[in-house]
Amino acid sequence: MAEIEQRDIYSQNVRKVLWIILLLNLLVLGIKIFAGVATKSLSILGDAAHSASDTLNNLVGLIVLRFAVEPPDKKHPYGHGKFETLAAFAIVIFLAIACVEIVQGSLGRLFHPVKLPLFKKEVVWLLILTFIVNIFVWLYERSQGKKFKSDLLIADSSHTASDVLITLSVLASQFFIAREMYWIDPVVAIMIAMFIAKAGYEIIQSTVPILVDEAWLEPKKVSKSVLSVPGVVDCYDIHSRRGPYSAFIECTVRVVPKDLYSAHKVADKVEEKLKEDFGNCKATVHVEP
Repeated sequence: MAEIEQRDIYSQNVRKVLWIILLLNLLVLGIKIFAGVATKSLSILGDAAHSASDTLNNLVGLIVLRFAVEPPDKKHPYGHGKFETLAAFAIVIFLAIACVEIVQGSLGRLFHPVKLPLFKKEVVWLLILTFIVNIFVWLYERSQGKKFKSDLLIADSSHTASDVLITLSVLASQFFIAREMYWIDPVVAIMIAMFIAKAGYEIIQSTVPILVDEAWLEPKKVSKSVLSVPGVVDCYDIHSRRGPYSAFIECTVRVVPKDLYSAHKVADKVEEKLKEDFGNCKATVHVEP
């Protein structure tokens, strides 16, 4: 029951963060679309596309998180935690689509330059506002992601960090556009695409190991911990993997006690030792005499 309550509290906390971020991202998206259409700037529209993917990511996160905290069942004995990691990986798809669209439009504009209207002061101030909001969202989401150990929030905060740099580069590009250096707009847009690609790569690095059940710990570390328990003479068949909320360790131990009761008492001590050494993990110990 305690574990189920813990997952429910986790879900409520992360969903609350996502709702706050979603509302702020909708505000930023609306401002950028307005500014992009008003100025016909490809870099601003690219920035808006990036913000649109932020908004979609938040929606996906809210939907998927509903299922990620469900307790284990017959079909999912290890729980549903990977649904959240899968949502984090899905962010890469949105980033890839935005990246391709921006590059295609930028190359066309680069070889066929288009004269752009000068920014009005009102538009510049609106972009500065989005810049400030993005900084807040980035810092807030990152801190909450670390606090609640949420893959989804941490991955999305990396995406938001690129928003900050992108909006800053868009603002800086207006200095050159004001001097009729219109080629700078598609160049900045391509830079935006590079930031998007980098964010996607970082998310892949953090989520793929979990999705493919990459080994979490070196067998030697687990063996050293297990062999420190009195009564254990050998440890083998060691497997470990990490999930969004906890990690799993499985191993087989050979023990000194001959009777079954004593052997299982040693196994219980091994499980306690593993949790003590490696933190929040679920240990399964098989005993052989």
